[in-house]
Amino acid sequence: MECFISKFSDKGGRENNEDYVAIAENIFVLADGLGGHSNGETASRVAVEFIINNAHELRDIGNDSMQEMITAVNTEVYNKRIGNMATTVVAAFVKNDYFNYLNVGDSRLYYFRNNKLYLQSKDHSVTQACVDIGEITAKEIRFHPDRNKLTKVLGLKNEIICNRKFIPFKMKKNDAFCLCSDGFWEYVFEEDMELLLKESRTPQEWLNSMLEKVMQRVEDNNDNLSAICVYVK
Repeated sequence: MECFISKFSDKGGRENNEDYVAIAENIFVLADGLGGHSNGETASRVAVEFIINNAHELRDIGNDSMQEMITAVNTEVYNKRIGNMATTVVAAFVKNDYFNYLNVGDSRLYYFRNNKLYLQSKDHSVTQACVDIGEITAKEIRFHPDRNKLTKVLGLKNEIICNRKFIPFKMKKNDAFCLCSDGFWEYVFEEDMELLLKESRTPQEWLNSMLEKVMQRVEDNNDNLSAICVYVK
């Protein structure tokens, strides 16, 4: 199977783009530096480049390897910190037609099969915790006053523990997936993603149609927004 890719990153209504996106062979990484902390653009770049440059050392793409990568990239960001810098990250890995991912913070992975949402990453955030205990629904995260309060990020502490399990699975032809920062998914609902995926022939068409949704709904001074869209053929 082969992956066809499109990517996008823009500063939106902000002065700087603190998102950072990179792709290597079968490795897809996106990070969103925290705007409320100094040097967010440095934190996101360090995280993404570390994963891209070190993913080849993973013995496999199982859960243990994902956990080890989270620990290693957190240490890298922490050791290279300038001020109080921090970042989220989401990364996807493909190996021998198997797929897995990792995430820290609220940058997300969406995986689709038969044009339907098959897997969605869980944020490390106050609002996700509210969803987990049944206080709000997942759709209410976008509009909740505490939406930007994160419970885990890379670089603020020298240790990080991620209790989630990341289990690899076999990909199928015509699957698709999207990695995106919160400045993107905040304005594109999951049902939009499914419908626009069904109507699109290429990952670039899918990405462009989702960006149109963003532009229709975006507010002034909107956040940086980034996405990587992938079709499996």
